[in-house]
Amino acid sequence: MLLESLSGLCGQAVNNGRFNEMVWIEFNNTSYDAILKSSLTSLNITQPTRMNVWELLHYLKKKKIVKGYVLYKTDTSKGDNYSRREGINYSSNVATVYAGLLQGILVDETLEERIKETGLKQLKDVRNESPETCFAQCKDQLNRNSALSIDPKVSNCRDIAIAQKLMLYYDTGHFSEQILEWVTPLSPILGWNCGNEDEYTGAITRWGHYNTASNWCHNLLVIMAASDKMEPLPIHEKSINEINLKDSSAFHSFVISDGDNMQWTMGEFLDSPVYYGNKDKNRSPVSWTLCPVNLSIISISTWNRFVSMKKDNSSVIEYGGGYQYPDEFAKNRPNRVELLTEFARRINWHFQKLNIKIFGFICKDVFSKEARQAYEIYAREIEGMTGMIAIQYNPYNMGGDIVWVKNKENIEIPIVTAKFSIWSGLFHNPLCGGPDYVASLINRDAAKAAKQKEKKNPLSWTIIHAWSDFSNTANATDLPIKGYNASKASNHLLSPQVKNVSMNELLWRIRARH
Repeated sequence: MLLESLSGLCGQAVNNGRFNEMVWIEFNNTSYDAILKSSLTSLNITQPTRMNVWELLHYLKKKKIVKGYVLYKTDTSKGDNYSRREGINYSSNVATVYAGLLQGILVDETLEERIKETGLKQLKDVRNESPETCFAQCKDQLNRNSALSIDPKVSNCRDIAIAQKLMLYYDTGHFSEQILEWVTPLSPILGWNCGNEDEYTGAITRWGHYNTASNWCHNLLVIMAASDKMEPLPIHEKSINEINLKDSSAFHSFVISDGDNMQWTMGEFLDSPVYYGNKDKNRSPVSWTLCPVNLSIISISTWNRFVSMKKDNSSVIEYGGGYQYPDEFAKNRPNRVELLTEFARRINWHFQKLNIKIFGFICKDVFSKEARQAYEIYAREIEGMTGMIAIQYNPYNMGGDIVWVKNKENIEIPIVTAKFSIWSGLFHNPLCGGPDYVASLINRDAAKAAKQKEKKNPLSWTIIHAWSDFSNTANATDLPIKGYNASKASNHLLSPQVKNVSMNELLWRIRARH
């Protein structure tokens, strides 16, 4: 916590033009090692100085970056991180708010004597101050363009909260709703929360924001500073002219879920052999949900690495412009349509820059009138899209049904739902199962169409739950069977009648047939 606050105060001083040095907190992660190397190059830093926390504190005190300390008490409530627990001590979150406003470091009460020896004075003791009191007293001085939801036990992201003077909260309910209402609409909500995923993300969505799933992100201040010096690369997707539309085979696509999870894409995604870091020479066609809009702002290094590794038989799908539910977006605001339109325009700006062709998202009700209203706005405002894909929060797959809406040129573009899902443990869903089972369903559909010659061959896709592991059940040698390996296992079992293609190609084929 102390180290995060030192990093945050450096960031704030850089933002205010008072300082030109920042802190990178070392930890063991291959992807972040690559980000650091790229960041140092972009910032033209050839010789970073390594210090321990006490040397850094002494140095920043001397540079007048630290004015004093804010005293808090560590949360010792029983239970895992990001769980609902009894007796949570929220004072580390309260202290983080004051650290940003008072230019103080975070000091747990057990460290106070050692900190006093440095000559720093106590700026505030928040051990008995509630988050509600803190918000009431501080909200006029805080930055309304974001907020951080973080477990009081967890130190991550406190650097950016301090640098940007953000409000912190944890748990759902009346207080968190107050904060979400106060934050300026169309803002990123950093971190994560306890409780059901849809409960937390639903509240963020209904106030017209988006969830960044960033609670395990590290060193965002340095990474963002470096990103300001970089240009994001555009991605290559097949154009309609590169596709043989005379081929009337059955076509199918596999898509990996959860790419809106920014901490994952920055963390292990590009280097894990189970996901994008697989080493197959002839990589099986699979498309990826991802967060290009957020990555191209936060970590261009990560995005550019992805672009350089991309194969032509895969597609990238911008997943929601951040995690949000289109059918519930800005429902609590009086100007939902206006906010949805502005959100779509912002996404469009990034799509043009990055050459993104597919928008994907999770809905609470894919076929509701509110969802359709969002689709119509997206189609009108986001230029050059091949199409959109929609998955239901539960279950992911909705039978492959398609909704058609018109774009600005009056051309109909599809919003295509997943026909099947590869997800372990959902036994009640007849269109969901392991790689072997789903391959048999895809083959069955193709065989049926071939038998009934007047019936057109299927054009469908499968969503793969990124975290489901089929190692104990799948008939394959590449373990673990999850993520990319799950798609590969299913692909190997497809009949010769079925051709596996990228999602962009599948959408063009659906459009051509329509």
